[in-house]
Amino acid sequence: MGKLLRDFLKMESSSGILLIIASIVAMSVANSGLNEYYQGFLHTYVLGMSLSHWINDGLMAIFFLLIGLEVKRELVEGALKSKETAMFPAIAAVGGWWFQLLSMFSSILITQRR
Repeated sequence: MGKLLRDFLKMESSSGILLIIASIVAMSVANSGLNEYYQGFLHTYVLGMSLSHWINDGLMAIFFLLIGLEVKRELVEGALKSKETAMFPAIAAVGGWWFQLLSMFSSILITQRR
């Protein structure tokens, strides 16, 4: 079992696989009878703040710091250090941002017309 786990964690895709599994579990819990217990767990207070608050403020800040550091490393010494290789991910990121912006504005306009 230990060798199997070590081999799995060495795979480059292991984090993506774990993320997909965690998403499936989270959606299953959110849409089942366990949702009430999950919400109660998130609103448990630890050191003066709810777990939800700790996740939103603390863990997400650490997550985005790590993402920023990884992007910087890729731009400085990794696969995105030339303009040609960095252009496509940059355009994709801007396109994703615009898509989210337009979808939000369209949903606001649709709900205001009702």
